[in-house]
Amino acid sequence: MTTISAYKDACRKWIGVIWLTLEVNLVAGTIFGFAALFKVLPKYGVYSHYCTSASNTTAAAAAALVNCGAQTREYQNALTLGIAFFGLPSALVGGLIDKLGCRFTKLIGVVFHVVGWLALALVQSGRDYLLYIHTVFSSIGGIAVLISTFASSEYFATSRAVISALFAGATISSTMWFSIFQRLIDDGHATIGHLSYIWMSFGVLLFVSAFLFLDWKFTLCKLPYGTNVTFEEALTKSNNRTDSETKWYIKIYQRTGIWNHLLSPLYILVVLFLSVLLLPSVLLSVIWYPWVHYITNQDTVLANQYTFAFNVSTLSALAICPINGFILGRNAMKNRKQQLLNILIVQTISWISNVALCIICMFVTLNVIIPALVINCIARSTIVAGSQAVVATFFPSEYIGRLTGIMWTVGGAVTFIQYALVLLTDDISKSWRVRTFLNLSLDMKIKIPFLLGLGNCAGISDDHVLSFGTDIAKNIQERAA
Repeated sequence: MTTISAYKDACRKWIGVIWLTLEVNLVAGTIFGFAALFKVLPKYGVYSHYCTSASNTTAAAAAALVNCGAQTREYQNALTLGIAFFGLPSALVGGLIDKLGCRFTKLIGVVFHVVGWLALALVQSGRDYLLYIHTVFSSIGGIAVLISTFASSEYFATSRAVISALFAGATISSTMWFSIFQRLIDDGHATIGHLSYIWMSFGVLLFVSAFLFLDWKFTLCKLPYGTNVTFEEALTKSNNRTDSETKWYIKIYQRTGIWNHLLSPLYILVVLFLSVLLLPSVLLSVIWYPWVHYITNQDTVLANQYTFAFNVSTLSALAICPINGFILGRNAMKNRKQQLLNILIVQTISWISNVALCIICMFVTLNVIIPALVINCIARSTIVAGSQAVVATFFPSEYIGRLTGIMWTVGGAVTFIQYALVLLTDDISKSWRVRTFLNLSLDMKIKIPFLLGLGNCAGISDDHVLSFGTDIAKNIQERAA
Protein backbone atom coordinates (compact mmCIF):
# COMPACT_ATOMS: atom_id res chain seq x y z
CA MET A 1 0.00 0.00 0.00
CA THR A 2 2.88 2.32 0.79
CA THR A 3 4.46 1.57 -2.58
CA ILE A 4 1.20 2.31 -4.38
CA SER A 5 0.80 5.59 -2.48
CA ALA A 6 4.36 6.60 -3.29
CA TYR A 7 3.75 5.82 -6.97
CA LYS A 8 0.56 7.91 -6.98
CA ASP A 9 2.35 10.79 -5.28
CA ALA A 10 5.18 10.63 -7.82
CA CYS A 11 2.70 10.67 -10.72
CA ARG A 12 0.87 13.60 -9.16
CA LYS A 13 4.14 15.51 -8.76
CA TRP A 14 5.16 15.09 -12.39
CA ILE A 15 1.68 15.87 -13.69
CA GLY A 16 1.95 19.00 -11.58
CA VAL A 17 5.26 19.89 -13.23
CA ILE A 18 3.65 19.68 -16.68
CA TRP A 19 0.55 21.62 -15.63
CA LEU A 20 2.52 24.32 -13.80
CA THR A 21 4.91 24.67 -16.73
CA LEU A 22 1.96 25.34 -19.03
CA GLU A 23 0.49 27.85 -16.56
CA VAL A 24 3.74 29.74 -16.16
CA ASN A 25 4.11 29.87 -19.93
CA LEU A 26 0.64 31.39 -20.27
CA VAL A 27 0.64 34.04 -17.55
CA ALA A 28 3.94 34.54 -15.71
CA GLY A 29 6.23 36.53 -18.02
CA THR A 30 3.94 38.01 -20.67
CA ILE A 31 4.96 41.54 -19.68
CA PHE A 32 8.33 41.11 -21.41
CA GLY A 33 6.59 40.79 -24.79
CA PHE A 34 4.31 43.77 -24.28
CA ALA A 35 6.20 45.80 -26.89
CA ALA A 36 4.40 43.79 -29.58
CA LEU A 37 1.23 45.78 -28.78
CA PHE A 38 2.84 49.15 -29.48
CA LYS A 39 1.31 49.21 -32.97
CA VAL A 40 -1.98 47.66 -31.87
CA LEU A 41 -2.90 50.00 -29.02
CA PRO A 42 -3.17 53.12 -31.26
CA LYS A 43 -6.06 51.42 -33.07
CA TYR A 44 -7.99 51.65 -29.82
CA GLY A 45 -7.06 55.29 -29.26
CA VAL A 46 -4.89 54.61 -26.22
CA TYR A 47 -3.00 57.84 -25.47
CA SER A 48 -3.89 59.08 -28.96
CA HIS A 49 -3.99 62.68 -27.66
CA TYR A 50 -0.18 62.57 -27.53
CA CYS A 51 0.03 62.36 -31.33
CA THR A 52 0.74 65.72 -32.98
CA SER A 53 1.08 66.84 -36.59
CA ALA A 54 3.96 68.97 -37.80
CA SER A 55 1.61 71.14 -39.85
CA ASN A 56 -2.09 71.88 -40.14
CA THR A 57 -2.05 71.98 -43.93
CA THR A 58 -3.38 69.05 -45.89
CA ALA A 59 -0.31 68.87 -48.12
CA ALA A 60 2.06 68.76 -45.19
CA ALA A 61 -0.06 66.19 -43.42
CA ALA A 62 0.02 64.01 -46.49
CA ALA A 63 3.75 64.40 -46.87
CA ALA A 64 4.71 63.84 -43.24
CA LEU A 65 3.63 61.23 -40.77
CA VAL A 66 1.93 62.26 -37.57
CA ASN A 67 4.43 62.45 -34.74
CA CYS A 68 3.40 59.87 -32.13
CA GLY A 69 6.70 59.65 -30.32
CA ALA A 70 5.15 60.78 -27.03
CA GLN A 71 2.46 58.11 -27.39
CA THR A 72 5.08 55.40 -27.88
CA ARG A 73 6.98 56.67 -24.85
CA GLU A 74 3.84 56.23 -22.74
CA TYR A 75 3.68 52.61 -23.89
CA GLN A 76 7.36 52.19 -23.07
CA ASN A 77 6.86 53.71 -19.63
CA ALA A 78 3.97 51.33 -18.94
CA LEU A 79 6.12 48.41 -20.06
CA THR A 80 9.09 49.52 -17.96
CA LEU A 81 6.88 50.00 -14.89
CA GLY A 82 5.41 46.55 -15.40
CA ILE A 83 8.84 44.96 -15.68
CA ALA A 84 9.94 46.74 -12.52
CA PHE A 85 6.88 45.55 -10.60
CA PHE A 86 7.56 42.06 -11.87
CA GLY A 87 10.59 42.05 -9.57
CA LEU A 88 10.07 44.59 -6.79
CA PRO A 89 7.30 42.78 -4.82
CA SER A 90 9.18 39.48 -4.98
CA ALA A 91 10.62 39.72 -1.46
CA LEU A 92 7.11 40.13 -0.02
CA VAL A 93 5.84 37.26 -2.17
CA GLY A 94 8.71 35.05 -1.02
CA GLY A 95 8.03 35.89 2.61
CA LEU A 96 4.37 34.92 2.20
CA ILE A 97 5.41 31.61 0.67
CA ASP A 98 7.70 30.73 3.57
CA LYS A 99 5.15 31.80 6.18
CA LEU A 100 1.82 30.75 4.65
CA GLY A 101 2.71 28.41 1.80
CA CYS A 102 2.72 28.36 -2.00
CA ARG A 103 -1.01 27.80 -2.33
CA PHE A 104 -2.02 30.84 -0.28
CA THR A 105 0.37 33.10 -2.18
CA LYS A 106 -0.77 31.82 -5.55
CA LEU A 107 -4.41 32.51 -4.70
CA ILE A 108 -3.46 36.13 -4.04
CA GLY A 109 -1.69 36.16 -7.40
CA VAL A 110 -4.88 34.94 -9.08
CA VAL A 111 -6.70 38.08 -7.90
CA PHE A 112 -4.03 40.36 -9.37
CA HIS A 113 -4.04 38.32 -12.58
CA VAL A 114 -7.79 38.72 -13.07
CA VAL A 115 -7.76 42.47 -12.34
CA GLY A 116 -4.80 43.07 -14.63
CA TRP A 117 -6.28 41.34 -17.65
CA LEU A 118 -9.71 42.85 -17.05
CA ALA A 119 -8.05 46.27 -17.23
CA LEU A 120 -6.51 45.46 -20.62
CA ALA A 121 -9.87 44.20 -21.89
CA LEU A 122 -11.48 47.55 -21.02
CA VAL A 123 -8.68 49.88 -22.15
CA GLN A 124 -9.61 52.45 -24.78
CA SER A 125 -9.44 56.18 -25.44
CA GLY A 126 -10.56 57.98 -22.30
CA ARG A 127 -9.54 55.04 -20.13
CA ASP A 128 -5.85 55.16 -20.98
CA TYR A 129 -4.79 54.74 -17.34
CA LEU A 130 -6.01 51.14 -17.48
CA LEU A 131 -2.90 50.34 -19.49
CA TYR A 132 -0.73 51.04 -16.44
CA ILE A 133 -3.10 49.05 -14.24
CA HIS A 134 -2.71 46.10 -16.59
CA THR A 135 1.08 46.15 -16.66
CA VAL A 136 1.41 46.56 -12.88
CA PHE A 137 -1.29 44.12 -11.76
CA SER A 138 -0.52 41.43 -14.34
CA SER A 139 3.16 41.66 -13.37
CA ILE A 140 2.43 41.28 -9.65
CA GLY A 141 0.11 38.38 -10.39
CA GLY A 142 2.71 36.85 -12.68
CA ILE A 143 5.52 37.02 -10.13
CA ALA A 144 3.26 35.56 -7.42
CA VAL A 145 2.42 32.63 -9.68
CA LEU A 146 6.04 32.27 -10.76
CA ILE A 147 7.71 32.23 -7.33
CA SER A 148 5.00 29.90 -5.99
CA THR A 149 5.80 27.58 -8.87
CA PHE A 150 9.55 27.87 -8.28
CA ALA A 151 9.03 26.98 -4.62
CA SER A 152 7.13 23.82 -5.62
CA SER A 153 10.46 22.34 -6.73
CA GLU A 154 11.02 21.58 -3.03
CA TYR A 155 8.83 18.49 -3.51
CA PHE A 156 11.71 16.93 -5.45
CA ALA A 157 15.24 16.01 -4.39
CA THR A 158 17.80 15.47 -7.16
CA SER A 159 15.64 16.95 -9.96
CA ARG A 160 15.28 20.43 -8.50
CA ALA A 161 17.80 22.12 -10.77
CA VAL A 162 16.23 20.83 -13.99
CA ILE A 163 12.65 21.44 -12.83
CA SER A 164 13.28 24.99 -11.62
CA ALA A 165 15.17 25.71 -14.85
CA LEU A 166 12.24 24.33 -16.86
CA PHE A 167 9.91 26.71 -15.03
CA ALA A 168 12.31 29.55 -15.83
CA GLY A 169 12.25 28.57 -19.50
CA ALA A 170 8.46 28.55 -19.51
CA THR A 171 8.48 32.05 -18.03
CA ILE A 172 10.83 33.38 -20.69
CA SER A 173 8.87 31.75 -23.52
CA SER A 174 5.66 33.43 -22.33
CA THR A 175 7.05 36.55 -24.02
CA MET A 176 5.63 35.27 -27.31
CA TRP A 177 1.93 35.63 -26.47
CA PHE A 178 1.59 39.36 -27.13
CA SER A 179 3.14 38.85 -30.56
CA ILE A 180 0.52 36.20 -31.26
CA PHE A 181 -2.07 38.73 -30.05
CA GLN A 182 -0.69 41.25 -32.52
CA ARG A 183 -0.87 38.81 -35.43
CA LEU A 184 -4.45 37.76 -34.61
CA ILE A 185 -5.60 41.37 -34.21
CA ASP A 186 -3.90 42.55 -37.41
CA ASP A 187 -5.50 39.69 -39.35
CA GLY A 188 -8.91 40.57 -37.95
CA HIS A 189 -9.41 37.24 -36.17
CA ALA A 190 -9.79 38.75 -32.69
CA THR A 191 -9.77 41.97 -30.70
CA ILE A 192 -7.65 42.90 -27.75
CA GLY A 193 -10.74 42.69 -25.56
CA HIS A 194 -11.59 39.12 -26.61
CA LEU A 195 -8.04 37.90 -26.05
CA SER A 196 -7.80 39.65 -22.69
CA TYR A 197 -10.99 37.98 -21.46
CA ILE A 198 -9.60 34.60 -22.53
CA TRP A 199 -6.40 35.21 -20.57
CA MET A 200 -8.41 36.46 -17.62
CA SER A 201 -10.31 33.16 -17.61
CA PHE A 202 -7.04 31.30 -17.06
CA GLY A 203 -7.45 32.39 -13.46
CA VAL A 204 -9.70 29.35 -13.10
CA LEU A 205 -6.81 27.05 -14.06
CA LEU A 206 -4.55 28.84 -11.59
CA PHE A 207 -7.12 28.41 -8.83
CA VAL A 208 -7.57 24.68 -9.49
CA SER A 209 -3.84 23.94 -9.71
CA ALA A 210 -3.21 25.78 -6.44
CA PHE A 211 -5.23 23.09 -4.64
CA LEU A 212 -4.08 20.14 -6.74
CA PHE A 213 -0.32 20.65 -6.79
CA LEU A 214 0.64 23.23 -4.17
CA ASP A 215 0.49 23.17 -0.38
CA TRP A 216 0.07 25.69 2.43
CA LYS A 217 0.67 25.95 6.17
CA PHE A 218 -2.96 25.34 7.13
CA THR A 219 -4.29 21.88 8.02
CA LEU A 220 -7.20 22.01 5.57
CA CYS A 221 -6.77 20.27 2.19
CA LYS A 222 -3.10 19.42 2.69
CA LEU A 223 -1.15 17.56 0.00
CA PRO A 224 -0.36 13.89 0.72
CA TYR A 225 3.36 14.61 0.27
CA GLY A 226 5.70 17.31 1.48
CA THR A 227 9.19 18.72 1.05
CA ASN A 228 11.90 16.28 0.01
CA VAL A 229 15.02 17.24 1.98
CA THR A 230 17.23 14.32 0.96
CA PHE A 231 19.71 16.49 -0.93
CA GLU A 232 19.83 19.40 1.51
CA GLU A 233 20.33 17.52 4.79
CA ALA A 234 24.04 18.27 4.66
CA LEU A 235 23.28 21.95 4.16
CA THR A 236 20.89 22.28 7.08
CA LYS A 237 22.40 20.06 9.73
CA SER A 238 24.61 22.84 11.10
CA ASN A 239 22.02 25.59 10.93
CA ASN A 240 19.54 24.64 13.63
CA ARG A 241 20.62 27.36 16.05
CA THR A 242 17.89 29.82 15.14
CA ASP A 243 15.98 31.09 18.15
CA SER A 244 12.73 32.91 17.49
CA GLU A 245 13.35 35.11 20.53
CA THR A 246 16.83 36.19 19.42
CA LYS A 247 17.13 39.80 18.32
CA TRP A 248 17.41 40.31 14.59
CA TYR A 249 20.79 42.02 14.79
CA ILE A 250 22.14 39.10 16.86
CA LYS A 251 20.95 36.73 14.13
CA ILE A 252 22.84 38.78 11.55
CA TYR A 253 26.01 38.84 13.67
CA GLN A 254 25.82 35.12 14.43
CA ARG A 255 24.60 34.34 10.89
CA THR A 256 21.80 32.10 12.10
CA GLY A 257 18.71 31.08 10.19
CA ILE A 258 18.18 32.76 6.85
CA TRP A 259 21.02 35.22 7.49
CA ASN A 260 23.50 32.40 7.12
CA HIS A 261 22.38 32.09 3.50
CA LEU A 262 21.68 35.74 2.70
CA LEU A 263 25.25 36.63 3.65
CA SER A 264 26.90 33.68 1.94
CA PRO A 265 29.27 34.62 -0.93
CA LEU A 266 27.46 32.23 -3.27
CA TYR A 267 24.06 33.89 -2.76
CA ILE A 268 25.52 37.39 -3.05
CA LEU A 269 27.25 36.38 -6.27
CA VAL A 270 24.06 34.93 -7.77
CA VAL A 271 22.04 38.05 -6.90
CA LEU A 272 24.67 40.37 -8.38
CA PHE A 273 24.91 38.34 -11.57
CA LEU A 274 21.14 38.22 -12.05
CA SER A 275 20.73 41.94 -11.33
CA VAL A 276 23.49 43.10 -13.68
CA LEU A 277 23.48 40.52 -16.45
CA LEU A 278 19.70 40.52 -16.85
CA LEU A 279 19.67 44.26 -17.54
CA PRO A 280 20.80 44.08 -21.21
CA SER A 281 18.07 41.56 -22.07
CA VAL A 282 15.39 43.49 -20.20
CA LEU A 283 16.47 46.75 -21.82
CA LEU A 284 16.40 45.10 -25.23
CA SER A 285 12.81 43.99 -24.55
CA VAL A 286 11.83 47.63 -24.01
CA ILE A 287 13.66 49.19 -26.96
CA TRP A 288 13.59 46.32 -29.46
CA TYR A 289 10.83 47.77 -31.66
CA PRO A 290 12.22 51.34 -31.91
CA TRP A 291 15.69 49.86 -32.43
CA VAL A 292 14.72 47.64 -35.39
CA HIS A 293 12.35 50.34 -36.66
CA TYR A 294 15.33 52.68 -36.92
CA ILE A 295 17.64 50.08 -38.46
CA THR A 296 15.03 49.18 -41.11
CA ASN A 297 14.63 52.86 -42.07
CA GLN A 298 11.19 53.14 -40.48
CA ASP A 299 9.82 50.10 -42.30
CA THR A 300 6.86 49.32 -40.03
CA VAL A 301 6.01 46.00 -41.68
CA LEU A 302 9.57 44.70 -41.39
CA ALA A 303 9.91 46.00 -37.83
CA ASN A 304 6.72 44.16 -36.84
CA GLN A 305 8.07 40.96 -38.38
CA TYR A 306 11.32 41.24 -36.44
CA THR A 307 9.39 41.97 -33.24
CA PHE A 308 7.27 38.88 -33.82
CA ALA A 309 10.42 36.83 -34.38
CA PHE A 310 12.01 38.31 -31.24
CA ASN A 311 9.12 37.23 -29.04
CA VAL A 312 8.47 33.84 -30.63
CA SER A 313 12.17 32.98 -30.46
CA THR A 314 11.85 32.81 -26.69
CA LEU A 315 10.37 29.33 -27.16
CA SER A 316 13.97 28.20 -27.37
CA ALA A 317 14.22 28.85 -23.63
CA LEU A 318 12.22 25.67 -23.04
CA ALA A 319 15.28 23.78 -24.31
CA ILE A 320 18.12 26.08 -23.21
CA CYS A 321 17.02 26.47 -19.59
CA PRO A 322 16.77 22.74 -18.72
CA ILE A 323 20.24 22.26 -20.23
CA ASN A 324 21.58 24.82 -17.78
CA GLY A 325 19.70 23.11 -14.98
CA PHE A 326 21.26 19.80 -15.96
CA ILE A 327 24.75 21.33 -15.91
CA LEU A 328 24.16 22.78 -12.45
CA GLY A 329 22.73 19.58 -11.03
CA ARG A 330 25.25 17.20 -12.61
CA ASN A 331 27.11 15.33 -9.85
CA ALA A 332 26.23 18.19 -7.48
CA MET A 333 25.61 15.76 -4.62
CA LYS A 334 29.24 14.59 -4.66
CA ASN A 335 30.96 17.54 -3.03
CA ARG A 336 31.05 21.31 -2.70
CA LYS A 337 33.81 21.74 -5.28
CA GLN A 338 31.67 20.08 -7.95
CA GLN A 339 28.81 22.44 -7.11
CA LEU A 340 31.06 25.50 -7.44
CA LEU A 341 32.49 24.21 -10.71
CA ASN A 342 29.01 23.74 -12.18
CA ILE A 343 28.00 27.23 -11.06
CA LEU A 344 31.20 28.73 -12.47
CA ILE A 345 30.57 27.15 -15.88
CA VAL A 346 27.01 28.45 -16.15
CA GLN A 347 27.78 31.94 -14.83
CA THR A 348 30.78 32.32 -17.14
CA ILE A 349 28.61 31.42 -20.13
CA SER A 350 26.09 34.02 -18.92
CA TRP A 351 28.72 36.74 -18.69
CA ILE A 352 30.25 36.03 -22.10
CA SER A 353 26.88 35.93 -23.86
CA ASN A 354 25.68 39.18 -22.24
CA VAL A 355 28.88 41.03 -23.12
CA ALA A 356 28.50 39.76 -26.69
CA LEU A 357 24.91 41.03 -26.72
CA CYS A 358 26.01 44.46 -25.50
CA ILE A 359 28.66 44.73 -28.20
CA ILE A 360 26.63 43.46 -31.15
CA CYS A 361 23.73 45.84 -30.48
CA MET A 362 26.04 48.80 -31.10
CA PHE A 363 26.21 48.06 -34.83
CA VAL A 364 23.42 49.71 -36.83
CA THR A 365 22.92 47.32 -39.73
CA LEU A 366 20.31 44.78 -40.70
CA ASN A 367 22.90 42.03 -40.38
CA VAL A 368 23.04 42.29 -36.57
CA ILE A 369 19.32 41.85 -35.87
CA ILE A 370 19.24 38.06 -36.13
CA PRO A 371 22.52 37.54 -34.22
CA ALA A 372 21.24 39.87 -31.50
CA LEU A 373 18.03 37.85 -31.34
CA VAL A 374 19.89 34.53 -31.02
CA ILE A 375 22.40 35.76 -28.45
CA ASN A 376 19.63 37.38 -26.43
CA CYS A 377 17.84 34.02 -26.16
CA ILE A 378 21.00 32.30 -24.92
CA ALA A 379 22.00 35.10 -22.55
CA ARG A 380 18.62 35.57 -20.93
CA SER A 381 17.88 31.86 -20.62
CA THR A 382 21.26 31.11 -19.07
CA ILE A 383 21.24 33.85 -16.44
CA VAL A 384 17.60 33.35 -15.38
CA ALA A 385 17.66 29.55 -15.31
CA GLY A 386 21.11 29.42 -13.75
CA SER A 387 20.34 31.84 -10.93
CA GLN A 388 17.01 30.25 -10.07
CA ALA A 389 18.38 26.71 -10.22
CA VAL A 390 21.21 27.63 -7.84
CA VAL A 391 18.79 29.02 -5.25
CA ALA A 392 16.38 26.09 -5.59
CA THR A 393 19.11 23.44 -5.45
CA PHE A 394 21.86 24.60 -3.11
CA PHE A 395 19.84 26.33 -0.38
CA PRO A 396 17.36 24.92 2.20
CA SER A 397 13.70 24.57 1.23
CA GLU A 398 12.46 26.42 4.30
CA TYR A 399 14.01 29.63 2.93
CA ILE A 400 13.47 29.09 -0.79
CA GLY A 401 10.62 31.60 -0.98
CA ARG A 402 12.47 34.47 0.68
CA LEU A 403 15.78 33.76 -1.02
CA THR A 404 14.09 33.66 -4.43
CA GLY A 405 12.00 36.74 -3.65
CA ILE A 406 14.91 38.84 -2.44
CA MET A 407 16.94 37.86 -5.49
CA TRP A 408 14.20 39.01 -7.87
CA THR A 409 13.51 42.15 -5.82
CA VAL A 410 17.10 43.28 -6.18
CA GLY A 411 16.85 42.55 -9.89
CA GLY A 412 13.64 44.57 -10.10
CA ALA A 413 15.25 47.49 -8.29
CA VAL A 414 18.10 47.55 -10.78
CA THR A 415 15.53 47.45 -13.58
CA PHE A 416 14.31 50.89 -12.54
CA ILE A 417 17.45 52.17 -14.24
CA GLN A 418 15.51 51.61 -17.45
CA TYR A 419 13.49 54.75 -16.80
CA ALA A 420 16.65 56.75 -17.51
CA LEU A 421 17.74 54.46 -20.32
CA VAL A 422 14.42 54.71 -22.18
CA LEU A 423 14.89 58.49 -22.42
CA LEU A 424 18.01 57.82 -24.47
CA THR A 425 15.86 56.26 -27.21
CA ASP A 426 14.22 59.60 -28.10
CA ASP A 427 16.85 60.15 -30.77
CA ILE A 428 18.58 56.92 -31.69
CA SER A 429 20.92 58.74 -34.08
CA LYS A 430 22.66 60.36 -31.06
CA SER A 431 24.48 57.13 -30.23
CA TRP A 432 22.32 56.32 -27.20
CA ARG A 433 23.08 52.65 -27.76
CA VAL A 434 26.83 53.27 -27.46
CA ARG A 435 26.64 55.08 -24.14
CA THR A 436 24.08 52.64 -22.73
CA PHE A 437 25.89 49.44 -23.55
CA LEU A 438 29.27 50.99 -22.71
CA ASN A 439 28.05 51.56 -19.16
CA LEU A 440 26.69 48.03 -18.98
CA SER A 441 29.93 46.55 -20.29
CA LEU A 442 32.00 48.49 -17.78
CA ASP A 443 29.66 47.49 -14.97
CA MET A 444 29.91 43.82 -15.90
CA LYS A 445 33.67 44.13 -16.22
CA ILE A 446 33.78 45.09 -12.54
CA LYS A 447 31.88 41.95 -11.54
CA ILE A 448 34.29 39.47 -13.15
CA PRO A 449 37.16 39.98 -10.65
CA PHE A 450 34.64 39.28 -7.91
CA LEU A 451 33.75 35.96 -9.55
CA LEU A 452 37.39 35.03 -10.05
CA GLY A 453 38.25 35.96 -6.49
CA LEU A 454 35.40 33.83 -5.15
CA GLY A 455 36.20 30.75 -7.18
CA ASN A 456 40.00 31.15 -7.24
CA CYS A 457 40.11 28.30 -9.68
CA ALA A 458 39.66 29.77 -13.15
CA GLY A 459 43.35 30.44 -13.76
CA ILE A 460 42.69 33.90 -15.23
CA SER A 461 44.20 36.98 -13.60
CA ASP A 462 42.18 40.10 -12.89
CA ASP A 463 44.67 42.12 -14.96
CA HIS A 464 43.72 40.18 -18.08
CA VAL A 465 40.02 40.72 -17.43
CA LEU A 466 40.41 44.44 -16.79
CA SER A 467 42.66 44.83 -19.82
CA PHE A 468 40.07 43.09 -22.01
CA GLY A 469 37.30 45.34 -20.72
CA THR A 470 39.39 48.48 -21.17
CA ASP A 471 40.12 47.58 -24.80
CA ILE A 472 36.39 47.14 -25.41
CA ALA A 473 35.67 50.52 -23.84
CA LYS A 474 38.29 52.27 -25.98
CA ASN A 475 36.90 50.73 -29.18
CA ILE A 476 33.36 51.74 -28.24
CA GLN A 477 34.41 55.30 -27.43
CA GLU A 478 36.18 55.56 -30.79
CA ARG A 479 32.96 54.49 -32.54
CA ALA A 480 30.94 57.02 -30.55
CA ALA A 481 33.24 59.92 -31.43
